[in-house]
Amino acid sequence: MKSQIEMPPGFRFHPTDDELVNHYLIRRCAAQPISVPIIAEIDLYKFDPWQLPEMALYGEKEWYFFSPRDRKYPNGSRPNRSAGNGYWKATGADKPVGRPKTLGIKKALVFYTGKSPNGVKTNWIMHEYRLANVDRSAGKKNNLRLDDWVLCRIYNKKGRIEKYTHDGKSLEFHEMEMEPETSMLGHYMDSPESFPRLQHTDSSSSEQVLSPEFKCEKEVESESRWNYLGNSLNFQFDSLDKFLEDVLFEPESCLFPE
Repeated sequence: MKSQIEMPPGFRFHPTDDELVNHYLIRRCAAQPISVPIIAEIDLYKFDPWQLPEMALYGEKEWYFFSPRDRKYPNGSRPNRSAGNGYWKATGADKPVGRPKTLGIKKALVFYTGKSPNGVKTNWIMHEYRLANVDRSAGKKNNLRLDDWVLCRIYNKKGRIEKYTHDGKSLEFHEMEMEPETSMLGHYMDSPESFPRLQHTDSSSSEQVLSPEFKCEKEVESESRWNYLGNSLNFQFDSLDKFLEDVLFEPESCLFPE
């Protein structure tokens, strides 16, 4: 499923945790309309994370989904984290969302390929948002539904679409599309003639020097200034020598008149 939503140029969807819970998750759980249906509804745990970007309604480097969440055991409250050819594993502590009253809980998870507990860690990350203060006890036997809806943010921390095999090896990937950047380096790369050519002075030496035609004007100017400075110093030293000669060989009567 490709993205069907056309947003104006420059639009970016980067909601905060509070905005995700207050304006999207709460409204979806209450069956209230959302002004722009920008978040797709899928059963996220049926897929590998690298399959999800194609199913999102919008996203460039991160993708958002509403998804149901099931129990691992019929009478328990632990969620089933199996997904596609691997599983999601929680990491870090839960974070409350909402002030002064906590309205939601944010949990971070990492995707592993293979079977638990011997799975291989990948670079795929999920932030899962669920409502706080909700009764999740199993009301009926064999009721596997834990939450009708949770909100999930999916992204790859390397900034690319990585696919993995069952044994955790990276199968293939491609970089996210990014706008080209222009720089002075790019200017030089476009015109190789702009680079000074290097020539070897001796095959036995590793030193390289610039070809003579690229001698810098600053260098020529500095040489002339050094020559001028040297001539001035020589003149001053000559004058000093003459003065000392006059003083040393002058008659004492001239130096100390009575």
